[in-house]
Amino acid sequence: MRALIALLWSGLSAGLGLLGIWPSIPAVPRRRLALAQMVATEVPAIGLLAGVIGVWQGLRARSGRAVLAGAAGIALGIRPWLRRAAVNRAMADAMREGLGLGWQAHIPPAVHHTFPQHHRTDRIGPRQAWRLATHVRVTHDVLFAAPDGHPLRLDIYQPREADGTRPAVIVVHGGAWFQGDKGDTAFGLHNRWLAAQGYVVFDIQYRLGARWPAPLADVKCAIRWVKVNAARHGADPAQVAIMGRAAGAHLALMAAYTANDPAFGAGCFADTDPPIDESVQAVIVSHAPGDLRLWMAEQGSAIEQLMGGLPDDVPDVYEAAAPVTHIRPGLPPTLIIHGQRDRTVPPIHAELLANHLRAAGVTTVALRIPWGRHGVDSLLGGLTGPMIQYDIDRFLAWVFHRQEQAE
Repeated sequence: MRALIALLWSGLSAGLGLLGIWPSIPAVPRRRLALAQMVATEVPAIGLLAGVIGVWQGLRARSGRAVLAGAAGIALGIRPWLRRAAVNRAMADAMREGLGLGWQAHIPPAVHHTFPQHHRTDRIGPRQAWRLATHVRVTHDVLFAAPDGHPLRLDIYQPREADGTRPAVIVVHGGAWFQGDKGDTAFGLHNRWLAAQGYVVFDIQYRLGARWPAPLADVKCAIRWVKVNAARHGADPAQVAIMGRAAGAHLALMAAYTANDPAFGAGCFADTDPPIDESVQAVIVSHAPGDLRLWMAEQGSAIEQLMGGLPDDVPDVYEAAAPVTHIRPGLPPTLIIHGQRDRTVPPIHAELLANHLRAAGVTTVALRIPWGRHGVDSLLGGLTGPMIQYDIDRFLAWVFHRQEQAE
């Protein structure tokens, strides 16, 4: 019996280790297996602990198979930990390349001291969890529009001790344009984190399954709503960043890069005098589809339904809906985050986007996560989430507080 228990622990460790190094499993149609792979990759401590128990039990039971399987699981699970220092250095280099030498000197010391001071995988411990729970006020389900009778709502995350106005961050969820919701999965914790850092976060909805460009019109409507109502919620309408993930990243890029473009109207607050400025001051995207013409479109797929046809059927629609075709000088600073093992949105999207932005002279930072899969930033308490959040915090501080210093 002891040998069987040892084999079970060791088998769990080895299985998680193999799952962590296995090629990425598409979320559609194997959503649960893809989620398990994400957890195995981002929380390797589970496999490591199981491996240690399996080896210990195997030694006690004199089971060579359990010891070998447990040791294999430990070896596989520890690989990302051994690589994180090199990845941290690469991310620091990417920030320096994008923002310039000495970029952190532009962040006021009072702001800089609120961040973790080392580029490492800080965990969400009990103290931090208590701070996020008690220092942030959340208002759920605020109606901001009802296009075609479809109610759209947003959640507002505010720091409780806010004095004066704070920069705003608009968050656009993912889900292949047909799924997902505001505060989806673990991203509500990210919203709380940003609010605890002093931002007012607006996590928005858009119409799911609607024909393009309806989802983009909804995101632009949310931007306009935030600009109009910012003061009521302690936000500064002149300091707005937009953040998106996956399909939400595509919408965030399009909203930022086509701001005030009459070809892509908002559908609300259209008759105000003076007109509402849709522009934002920063863009942050994770696993963003930079060019929908590169998407593996198939008959009956989500992208085919969104665009109203396949790329060969409506090439002009796909071109107009590709963020890379709207890149020009003067766009807001953009932070791009992408996992190099993402099969849903391959890394070529991030590289193409970054190259076009740099060619246009737009301030651009591209963070590449070697072991990252689709949704690499989903777990704030995982291996990669804190590493990414470290740079998101500083990027936003550089954008907003650097502007304050320049004034």
